[in-house]
Amino acid sequence: MIQMLRRGDHLALEGLMNRFGTDVLRTAALLLKDRHLAEDVSQEAFLQAFQRISQFRGEGTLRGWLLQITVNLCRARMRRASWRRLLFPGERGGADKTAGSAEQPILSAELAEPGSTRHMDGMTLRQEVESLPRKYREVVVLYYFQELTVKEIVVVLGEAEGTIKSKLSRARGLLKQQLEEGGWEHGQSLG
Repeated sequence: MIQMLRRGDHLALEGLMNRFGTDVLRTAALLLKDRHLAEDVSQEAFLQAFQRISQFRGEGTLRGWLLQITVNLCRARMRRASWRRLLFPGERGGADKTAGSAEQPILSAELAEPGSTRHMDGMTLRQEVESLPRKYREVVVLYYFQELTVKEIVVVLGEAEGTIKSKLSRARGLLKQQLEEGGWEHGQSLG
C-alpha cells in the first residue's frame, strides 16, 4: 500500500481511508469534542498523508503515522480556536462546540440501546474523557480508544516514554476522581 501511495495511486488512498478512517475520525472527535470538526480534520489528515507519504520513513506503523498527523492537526485546530476566543470572546466555535458530537455515534457504547446501562456508561465516560485537559485526553484516546502501546504513543506524540506513562497515570487518577464524584458505580474499575 505504501508503494502504491508513493506512486500517487488514488485507489491506495481509498484503501487507506477504508482501513484507518474510523481510527482517525474517532481520535479527532474525542480530541476536538466536535463531530463536524473531526470530519474536516480526518479528511485533512488523509490528504496530508497522501501528499507527504514520502516523509513516512517506516519508523513505526502507517496507522501510528496517520494518528500522529491527526493529533497534530487537532492541536493546530485547538490553538486556532483558542486564538479566536481571545480575539472574539463572545463567539463560540472551534473545539468548544459539542452539539454535533452527540448527533452521530463516535464510540461503540453510543450505538447501544438508548437508556441502557451500557449506553449511559459510555456517554458518561466519553463526557469525562472530553473534560480532561488536552495533554491527558490525547494519551487516553490513543491508549484506550485506539489501543496503541506506550511505545507507539511515544512515536505519535514525540514525547519520552516516562512522560507518556506519567500522563496516563495522572489521567486515570483524574478520571477515577471525576467518575467517583459523579457517583458512577463502575469508577473502581479504572484503577
